[in-house]
Amino acid sequence: MNVVRLPLAVRTEADHAVSAGPPSRALRVALVNMPWARIHAPSIQCGLLQSIARRAGHVCDSHYLNIEFASVFGSEPYDAVANIASERLHLMGEWLFSYAAFGEVTPDDDYFTAYPEVKSLWEELTGEGLDDLVELRREKLPEWITACAARAEWGEYDVIGFTSTFLQNTASLALGRKIKEFHPGVRLVYGGANFDGEMGAEYARKLPWLDHVVTGEGDVAFPALLKNIADGTGTPVPGVLDHRAADAPPTGDAQRPQSLDDLPTPDYRDYFAWLDRFDRTRLLGRTPVRLPVEFSRGCWWGQKHHCTFCGLNALGMAYRSKSGERAFTELGALLRDYPAVHIDTVDNILDMGYFSTLCARLAEEHWDVNLFFEVKANLTRDQLATLKDAGILRIQPGIESLSTHVLKLMRKGASKLINIRLLKWAAYYGIDVAWNILAGFPGETEEDYAEQLRLLPLLHHLQPPGGCGRIWLERFSPYFTDTSFPIDNVRPRASYSHVYPPSLDREKIAYFFDYEASGTVSHEKVAALNEAVAHWRTRFGEARPSLVYQRLPGKLRLLDRRTDRPSRAVLTGWTAQAYEICGDAPRTAAAVSRRLAELDLSVPGDTVEAFLERCCRAGVMVSDDGKYLGLALPENPGW
Repeated sequence: MNVVRLPLAVRTEADHAVSAGPPSRALRVALVNMPWARIHAPSIQCGLLQSIARRAGHVCDSHYLNIEFASVFGSEPYDAVANIASERLHLMGEWLFSYAAFGEVTPDDDYFTAYPEVKSLWEELTGEGLDDLVELRREKLPEWITACAARAEWGEYDVIGFTSTFLQNTASLALGRKIKEFHPGVRLVYGGANFDGEMGAEYARKLPWLDHVVTGEGDVAFPALLKNIADGTGTPVPGVLDHRAADAPPTGDAQRPQSLDDLPTPDYRDYFAWLDRFDRTRLLGRTPVRLPVEFSRGCWWGQKHHCTFCGLNALGMAYRSKSGERAFTELGALLRDYPAVHIDTVDNILDMGYFSTLCARLAEEHWDVNLFFEVKANLTRDQLATLKDAGILRIQPGIESLSTHVLKLMRKGASKLINIRLLKWAAYYGIDVAWNILAGFPGETEEDYAEQLRLLPLLHHLQPPGGCGRIWLERFSPYFTDTSFPIDNVRPRASYSHVYPPSLDREKIAYFFDYEASGTVSHEKVAALNEAVAHWRTRFGEARPSLVYQRLPGKLRLLDRRTDRPSRAVLTGWTAQAYEICGDAPRTAAAVSRRLAELDLSVPGDTVEAFLERCCRAGVMVSDDGKYLGLALPENPGW
């Protein structure tokens, strides 16, 4: 079918309510994407706001300085710094640009003493020593920032906006500060996740080069602010803070568009222009470009049961989703207009209605697309098959644990068997699963982790987690906001004191916090589980273990290659049927007995239960709370 390009000039009702007419003049607007944003994907924040600014009547460009910096710094070390797993501990990416933003905060040696792992990380990434790292931080990065800020083109803009998420903060603050020195007349606007809530208010109060700060969603607030600037008015805009009026009464939260269908398609043309400018092949090699797309905001599960450790959706969990038809049309426009087949949704969770709308349409079209979605772990086998048919080949299901007790402490609404079922059928359908095991939840027990240690070897034929570690405390999470949890001595991560000057209240700008929590598992048990996960990852990558069954007349043949000593077993008669009945979903022995009766096989429930328990002892089945799940996958890929 023909895909219609979505217009860049569709207005929401909220837009009309705030902007009330076109601006008196068209502004020249620049949006800036700084390190350490990933270079193999455009910024959806810049792409969406660029479209919004243009439909409001302004000229808008996106500047991908992260791409330029990666070209200078080297794409491999750039990616390594941007993706350091321990970043939340030492904030190395932020520390690197901190000197350019604020000058001396603490001596470098104090930082290296506090975080000795930085030395080995840097040597591993670059092959250089700490002297080179210090030179980069104190000389090369400030020189690069100054050279960027001195460019005459910045002075041709009326407004320069910085989007700051994750590790972009100090780089964005550093460049903005320098631009103000060279071009004092330009207006600087900051927004993004690093400016949500009181974080943005503190930056607006303390940093004079931040003319405006947008806290919350900018779809309505940003064009309203641009209209104010164009018209020369000072009409308060909800969600916009001005440095000169930082102590004025708050304007309230930014308006949120309720009909996401009315938002424009992100414009990624500038991203590809910058990639070409700095040699896409040299920067990315064989790494594919991944186009970000947004189909929903909020979390329908968190709206009911906010996971205790989750700090996403800072200002509200209210779930809003684009219609399946709009999602399909937008996806088609992106695939047609840009040279990419990998699409990453930035949604917190898949709209379950998409199975009968978006996924069905994609399955009909048979596009050779590779989609990523965050999903809930309770997807059924049939739903995973639907994802595969739709080209959704990468998922992040929020598994987090293989202990039902710990999952209850998280408020995940899942169980050990539900999570294993997802891993099993995702493996069968060839869907890549990104997941981790987390620990550190008040109320967990040593047995919760001993149970997982016993379980892991049985799952070596399924995709392993990326790692295992303790949770971090995030601003906006229930563990942070709800004082009923046994979490004490909450204070900003110590690394913030090496990144941000004392003039900024670190209690207000920090997103990650140090803390003490009672009733959590020992470090030794977490270390043991982490070692077991590492062994699983090694086995999965090198030995490719498997556990399958072959369906044959009157029997099932189990082939177990999870260890270096393969084994076989044959189930005949009703036992073969019983094993398969427990394959698609966890079943009780009574449910299996009833299903067998429907097949004219009368087997008492206690006899069925005894058989299922034998399967568990043999390691080809697992049980939890009276339910049983077979671990073997059908060998026939079309079954």
